[in-house]
Amino acid sequence: MDPVTVLVVTFVVFLLIGVPVAISIGLGAVLSMLVANFPASYLVQTAYSAVDEFTIIAVPMFILAGVLMEKGGLTERLINFARGIVGSAPGGLATVTIVACTFFAAISGSGPATTAAIGSIMIPAMLRDGYGRDFSAAISSSAGGIGVVIPPSIPMIIYGITAETSISGLFLAGVIPGLMLGVALWMVSVVISKRNGWVSHSNMSRSARGIGAAAWDAKWALFAPVIILGGIYGGVFTVTEASVVAVLYALLTGVMIFRKITFNVLFDALIYTVRITGTVLLVLVTGRIVGRLLTIYQIPQMVSDFLLTSVSSPTMLILLILLLLIFIGMWMETLTQIIILTPLLLPVAIGVGMHPIQFGIVFVIACEIGYSTPPLGVNLFVAAEIGDTTMERISKASVPFLAAEASVMTLVAFVPELSLWLPRLLGFIV
Repeated sequence: MDPVTVLVVTFVVFLLIGVPVAISIGLGAVLSMLVANFPASYLVQTAYSAVDEFTIIAVPMFILAGVLMEKGGLTERLINFARGIVGSAPGGLATVTIVACTFFAAISGSGPATTAAIGSIMIPAMLRDGYGRDFSAAISSSAGGIGVVIPPSIPMIIYGITAETSISGLFLAGVIPGLMLGVALWMVSVVISKRNGWVSHSNMSRSARGIGAAAWDAKWALFAPVIILGGIYGGVFTVTEASVVAVLYALLTGVMIFRKITFNVLFDALIYTVRITGTVLLVLVTGRIVGRLLTIYQIPQMVSDFLLTSVSSPTMLILLILLLLIFIGMWMETLTQIIILTPLLLPVAIGVGMHPIQFGIVFVIACEIGYSTPPLGVNLFVAAEIGDTTMERISKASVPFLAAEASVMTLVAFVPELSLWLPRLLGFIV
């Protein structure tokens, strides 16, 4: 039997008998490689290469920082400050989650790390305020991916290198679409919150004095992003190093200022971090193995050839490209997807009138959607672990948010100025 057929069949069978998604994919990939007579060493090397990246250190560090902020008292004061601002507006904490993810993701550059850091803080807060468990996890998962669109963005850097286009231009091009994604998620969250009667139960006055008092009470929490952002943009440390600084800051404030972190609390936080990190790394490993297998058997090339030879309408071709990017993003790790598909689809996109920078932003938005779509949606796994829910339930709750993100991606694909106006204004493109 063909190895790719083995991969698909075994994955479906394992899924139907109740095996977890990541395990099902991994087992399917292993069996496919055995059928294809790949040496076991190749499987090990592929798995190792998936996690042998310095930036991955930021994932457990930001997870741990989020847990320590939650246990050490920073989160409680930050949430009180947010409540003082939003009052009893429908979906108030959901709005705070979106803004926080957008802000924090612009620091980390990682969707899973952002989902972990903000989700560890906001999901428990939303649950305490009566928001639905699946909704809380879904909004954290979806908003966590915005960071790959708003600069700085690792996927944009990889695309810029692969497509030989301006990375600075890509960064500028991502600003407006990134903000549009945040607004789209906010609109959906407000509608769902109104329908379910979810509000922020704030007892604080929305006057300037009330907000000022909340800000003073939350000063240590508000000072954290100042240190992290100032250190990164001031050239003091990298994003990965910033994740360690975040942990140290959370420890110092939790132990010495608020005195809520004890040895037992720290031990529990470490166990929690290891459990979630293990889930993320498992998905990364299985995703890399599947990506390698698809590459070896030239599945992306076959799909690309089909598009070029069978579609004549530019509009239809763009829509098919969007669907292809979303579909492959469900199965392939982000950076692998960019490296493989950019040389194949960029000529097609240019042929129908898209600018390379515009196509890059569309591609990155598709990657963001991939973070929150099963079966390899890493953000989904992280948020499901934090929210103590299942992949099936969080995937269902994510559908409205994914539809909003797909709508923004379609607008960017058909309205070039949404992504090209800023780079053109500042002279990065003619």
